[in-house]
Amino acid sequence: MNNTKKALLLLFSLIASIPMLWAQRYQYTVDLTNLQDDKFRVTLITPEVTGKKVVFALPKIIPGTYAISDYGAFTSNVVAEDRGGRRLPVKQLNTNQWEIGNAKKLHRITYEVEDIYDTDKQHNIYPMAATNIEAKNVVVHTPGIFGYLEGQHKLPIELTFEKPADFYGSSAKVPVESNATRDVFHMERLDDLYDTPIMYGVPDTTTVKVGNCEVLVSVYSPNKTINSGEIAGWLNGLLQGARVYLGGKLPADRYAFLYYFKDMKLQQSFQQGMAGALEHTTSSFYYIPELPADVLKNMLVDVSSHEFFHIITPLTIASREVKEFNYDTPILSKHLWLYEGTTEYTAHHVQVQSGINTPEQFLDKLGEKIVDSRENYNDTLAFTQLSKYAASTYADQYGNVYQKGALIGACLDIYLLHLSEGGYGLKDLTHDLGIRYGKDSYFEDDELFDEIARLSYPEAKDFLLKYTQGNTPIPYDDFFRLVGVRYQPDGTKKLVVDEHASAEATRLRAIWLTGTVPCN
Repeated sequence: MNNTKKALLLLFSLIASIPMLWAQRYQYTVDLTNLQDDKFRVTLITPEVTGKKVVFALPKIIPGTYAISDYGAFTSNVVAEDRGGRRLPVKQLNTNQWEIGNAKKLHRITYEVEDIYDTDKQHNIYPMAATNIEAKNVVVHTPGIFGYLEGQHKLPIELTFEKPADFYGSSAKVPVESNATRDVFHMERLDDLYDTPIMYGVPDTTTVKVGNCEVLVSVYSPNKTINSGEIAGWLNGLLQGARVYLGGKLPADRYAFLYYFKDMKLQQSFQQGMAGALEHTTSSFYYIPELPADVLKNMLVDVSSHEFFHIITPLTIASREVKEFNYDTPILSKHLWLYEGTTEYTAHHVQVQSGINTPEQFLDKLGEKIVDSRENYNDTLAFTQLSKYAASTYADQYGNVYQKGALIGACLDIYLLHLSEGGYGLKDLTHDLGIRYGKDSYFEDDELFDEIARLSYPEAKDFLLKYTQGNTPIPYDDFFRLVGVRYQPDGTKKLVVDEHASAEATRLRAIWLTGTVPCN
């Protein structure tokens, strides 16, 4: 009886503490009906502060970009107040940080946020991670809008958007409260907030069901040259193929593809050929030139495939540097070969295994990557060094993560299939790494190769030490020959099927390209 009473008391105390924990939160409000000069005002009701001073900050760098962003450059007129509306002292420390005095009395912070898409300021923010503030479309990239108090990263966050009646907020996150003129979102913590882009505007959305997952496709095309239904149709085969590739189930119950198409007739700050996409745990955002649909199709499917497969790495499998990200100081992991490289490889591999692309198209794509990597990048630079200093010393080498990084993934996949006689490949390794770590855990950078050896083969560790941590160029002919593919360094097609390959290499090639063991 005493044990039952104790258990009930513990349960009641936990239930009673939930409102108290939620009371200690960030409460943000943004009025999207009052946009002036590509700006809007942000209001934050702050959590309690116990110190005499506190630093309010916006991110210097965010996950997935590997570049300094300095979002604070687009924040101005920061005002701190107590409950009575009396101003507290505010001192700007640097581009991204403001020190607030008499902080125990802090109740409210207000400030203005400027549109990054149309700014005249010099900056290094990628468009797929930037903000847009205009009457027809608002891109809410949360790191560019919502700040935080230093030392209080793990508190829950409430976002309230006052919006025009015809606006819809497209996001992977579903509002906890919504009506024609107001949305309220709840975020678990700062990482969750910065992982959740929202695109507001008159809706052009299509929702499709892919196995267990509800997939939202949302489009802003100012000249209506492309629509969400078209893109959803293009992606259907990819997503069905991804479901099979990942063992029959997608790793999320809801996913959002958010596409912003840039009007090519307008002069914008990103007019210098900039385009791209950024991954998030259950969504991805795309900044793409508004071209005819038939021109965009293949490129859009490739890019969307890449961003979607980031749901595995690094959004599930990642090191401490990624999972406990430092928004103030660039501290990068040395495993971009895994985060970007194997993701790029998988994005194309799934398309050949699901029949979207032919084996010849797949081999051509890998061949192009060999050429690009060797002609335009340093082939002897250790990939772990490139990764660790991708935001500084080796910023000019970063593009190689999509070229040689993908080739590391391809050769490791082939090598694993060779070692296992076709029974274990890269997707099996990433599956096992996902079980070993999961989205709520992480590995230490220096331990990953040892863990890969334990999960697969010691030779896999040797491969990674030599070709990613070492500076030895990959002997492509040696690895592709294992699956009956000939590397032709002087040919117009760098990789071609070797019709004279051994029976075992031919069998492994069939497994590699189709995902199934061929019948004898």
